[in-house]
Formats: sequence, C-alpha cells, structure tokens
Amino acid sequence: MTPTARYDRSFASVSGAQPDRSPIYKWARKHVELPESYAVPGKFNVELSPWMIEIFDALKDDTVRTVTVSKSIQSGGTLIADVWVPWLIVNQPGPISWTMHTDDMVQRHAKTRLNPILDRCAPVARLLPRQGPLRTTTEIYFGNFYMVLNSANLSDQQSQSIRFKINDEIWHPKWQSVYSEAIGRVTRFEEAGTSKVLNISQGGWESDVSDQAWLAGHQAEWSAACPACGKIHPLNFRQFMIGEDDKTRAGVVWDPKAHRDDGTFDEALAGATARFKCCHCGHEQPDTDETREHWRRTGSYVTTRLDAPEQTRSYHFEALVSRPMKLLAEQFCIAENEFHRTSSTEARRVFRQKREARAWIEPRQTIAITHGTGDYTVAQFANGERVAGETARFMVLDRQQTHWWVEIGAWLPAPEYRQLYFGRIDTIDQVRAIQQRYGVPDSCVAQDRRYKPSDVDADCLRFGWRGLEGVRKKTWTLRNEATGLLENYPHSDVLFAAINGGSAPYYQFSSNHCKDIVATAVSGEGFKWSCASDANPIYFEHLKAEEKKELRPGVWEWVEVKQNANHGLDTASMMICIAVIAGLVRFTVEKPD
Repeated sequence: MTPTARYDRSFASVSGAQPDRSPIYKWARKHVELPESYAVPGKFNVELSPWMIEIFDALKDDTVRTVTVSKSIQSGGTLIADVWVPWLIVNQPGPISWTMHTDDMVQRHAKTRLNPILDRCAPVARLLPRQGPLRTTTEIYFGNFYMVLNSANLSDQQSQSIRFKINDEIWHPKWQSVYSEAIGRVTRFEEAGTSKVLNISQGGWESDVSDQAWLAGHQAEWSAACPACGKIHPLNFRQFMIGEDDKTRAGVVWDPKAHRDDGTFDEALAGATARFKCCHCGHEQPDTDETREHWRRTGSYVTTRLDAPEQTRSYHFEALVSRPMKLLAEQFCIAENEFHRTSSTEARRVFRQKREARAWIEPRQTIAITHGTGDYTVAQFANGERVAGETARFMVLDRQQTHWWVEIGAWLPAPEYRQLYFGRIDTIDQVRAIQQRYGVPDSCVAQDRRYKPSDVDADCLRFGWRGLEGVRKKTWTLRNEATGLLENYPHSDVLFAAINGGSAPYYQFSSNHCKDIVATAVSGEGFKWSCASDANPIYFEHLKAEEKKELRPGVWEWVEVKQNANHGLDTASMMICIAVIAGLVRFTVEKPD
C-alpha cells in the first residue's frame, strides 16, 4: 500500500473488515474517548445521557433524512455530533460539513473537542492524514471524501455537495438567511436516498428556522414514569395537572410561601423547597440524584405529532434531565422578579430558550391605553409639588424642527413611575421655564439628539443637560460598579461630543428595548406606570403610533404605523433609559454564554 492509499477508503474497507453495524452509542462506548474539555472525560457512556439513544438510532436509520434536536444548554447536544462524526468516518464515509454560527466557535470546538476526539479514536486515527495540506484545524481530506467545519455565512454554504450536514445552534440570527442554502447542499445525496441532516439547537424564536425544524418532525418529548402511578409524564419544568379545571401547577413546584404578596418570589425559599410533581397523580419527587437516576432508568420519548413524515424526526429535552431543580427554580424566580421590577421580558426569554429549550413567542405588542389611570390630576403637581415617596424627577425632550415634545415624571421606589406633564412647547425659553416650575435639576434633563445633534449638544453644554440617542444596537458591555463584573446593559457608557470649545455628555441606548418596557408597563404588567386622570390625550395617541413587528425570523422592531405621531412613545422610552442609567430600574440583559 502506498503512503497515501490509506486516505482513499474508510478504515473498514482498508482493513478488510465489514462496517460495524452495532448501534452508534455501543460503537462509541468502545472507541470514543472524550477529552478533558468535557465535564465527564473518558470513554463515552450513553447511560449517563439515555435521551441520546433514540437520537443515535435515528441518525443510523437509512430511512430518516433529517434529525432535529431541541435541547437545553450544557446538556450534551453538541456531544451527539461529536460522537456521530467519528462513527461516520469509519462506518459510513461520505462528505461531511459541520456549520456553527461564528468562526470563533468553529475554531474553539475543533481545537478543544472534535480534533482531540478524532485523535483518541483508534479506528479514526489510523485514517487521519498528518497535519498539512490534507489536514488543518477545520478541514480533513480522506481522498474520496472529506470533512469541513465552517461558519454560517452564505459563501460557505454554496460549495460542493454534502452527504452529512450538521447545523449547530440554528436559533442564532445568522442562520435565518443561510439555513436553506445549508440544507440545499445535501440535495444530490437526498435524491439518492443517502443524505442526513442533523440540526442541534437551543430554543429560538417562534417561526424561526429552529422552530420550523422542530415542528416539521414527530416532536418527541423526553419523558419518564411516575414511581407512584406508573404513568409516563414529560420531564418539563412547567406543566399543569391533567384534568384540573383550575390549571394547578405540576412539573417543578415549591413552597407556596415563596410567592410573596407583592407578586415577587423568594428565590432562596423556592430553590430550597423545589421538587417535581406528577401531572397525573400529583406525586412529588425530591430534588435528588436518586430522582434523576430514576428518570434515566425509566426515560423514553413520547411522540406528540403522530402525522409527521417518517423521514423527519425531532427530539426535545430540557435542562431538568440533568440540572438540579433548585438551580432551575431559582433562575425562574429571578426572571419573574426582574419582570416585576423592570417590565422587561429578557430574563424570561433566556430561561425559556436556554433552560426549557423552547421557542420564545415574542409578545405582539401594541399600546392601546386611551386615558390616565392615576388617582391624581395634572394640577396637583404643576408647581413643583413633590409626590409622596418620590426619589427622583426627570424631564425628557423630543426635539423637532420648530418645537419640543416634553415629558416630566416622578419615580418612586419598587419602582413606580408617575407622569406629571406631557405636551408641546415652542421655544427653548419656555422649556427652561417649565423645567424650573416643576423643579427638575439640570442633570436630570435629557434631550433626544437624533435630530439637529449639534443644536442639542449646544443646549446640553449650556444648561448642564444630557443627550440621548436611540439606536438599533441591543446591548453595551459595561462594568457593574457594585460587583466589578462586566455585564451587558441596554445603554452605553457616557459619551462626549465636542461643541463650542467644550464637551456635551450623551448616551446611546436601545430604543427597541426601552419601548418594550414601556409597552409592558403601560399595559399594566411589570412595574406600575401611571398618568394623571386628566393627562394629555395626545400622549395616548402617540403611544399607539408604533407597533412591534417581525421584520424577519427572530428580528422584531418597533415601526411607525402613524407617521410623525410617535413623540410620546419616544419620550416614554427616554424616561425608561434615564431610570436604568440612574439605577432606579435595576436591569441588565443576558450575559454571553
């Protein structure tokens, strides 16, 4: 045999042996050794993650073309592909493409996980070329077939035909425009009946490609047997008692005393008392390793879509399969408390997508309020009178060509917002007069600088105000002064614009995010947002001038439905931004994984 001949055929054919037809996980038990970058290194053992067994069987089934795995983070989803790839190289060789959402993820995974697995797998190691033209970090050429790792960009998905296609984390926005191109690469092999597509993802957004891929399959839910009634129940964090009219909670439950009278949760008490309640009989199982071991022994998938095509399989398992209930209950309660304090759904979304592995359904937000809901009048505070319990007072200005729209409001603990004034003002002298009449400090006035920024900067320098600039960017990474840690915020650090020999301070902020909070609060959810009983009716018309719409899968933005009539919504979102910057609305968004 020549030095390069061993790269022309699979190990099975080179050695004269027949391909190993045992289940993938049994083959992997003998040949796949996980590196130290995995939490449990050493020989692969599917008994630790029995929810993978049926998935491996579907990957081996010649009649199945597409397998979609909807999984929680850190639950072994990518490990399925890490095990499948060496099995393919040895037992079912063909062109393999593995696509991740970023180049950084590709490089990191190849270096720390996949390549060490291939090197330690003896049947594969015999086939691997030396490092060089035939083998790089992300490409391996075996002669008549190859394996490549690439990122989710259009150019990488428009190349040669692929037999085995792995699409990793297809919830990511980058995937939404390239997924059809990616799966299109298996067309020739699909026509021959030999292709296979493996989709792996946490939860994404309703109707995005991850959601569509899950819905296209038989939607199998990982489940286990109740030790009391023997019936099979889904291993889902939240569910309800079957047959109960009042929708009594099942799944993970905790001491009712953890739900405080003000609507928030005692996170520690919820975590300390967390247990699992059967949706059939109400039997409760403790948060122990013995409970999770029972689930592993009795676990199986239950098909929830019986009319799915046989060639399309989809599987779902949540963090509950391996993560302690205590930690899940605490995270859930933290998310609910954040919503109560800030009216932001961000933490709720993270929990649903990453722990429950389900698509987030974006609220169809429109603002329909038509009148003030507060038990006070505009006149009560028109001359600077303080609201009982008031901790801060702000004024925000939406600058137009010939006038300003002005909103003034007071913030109370909890937090709670009370609007004191909204209206149109024609001159800068009148703006200053109303600021002084309502007793708003100069440092608590902010003006929108998207229109005539140089004039706004000059005002800010002259009066000691701040500028605000709403942008589409979602987050800025800043250091939390209390903890010293880097966190993501919906606004920038203070920036400065040079003007008239001085520097005018301003902030950029996520206008979409702040409008989300306004919509939630004004609708009566989250923290309290009230306007005077005789508040300016134009304000409520302005709030209805925009609607949140899906521009493309997973991308939602507020768009105007009434031209040049959204000034009240702009001032309200600026008011939220100031409150976040001032620490009155204590909010940070999702930290990167």
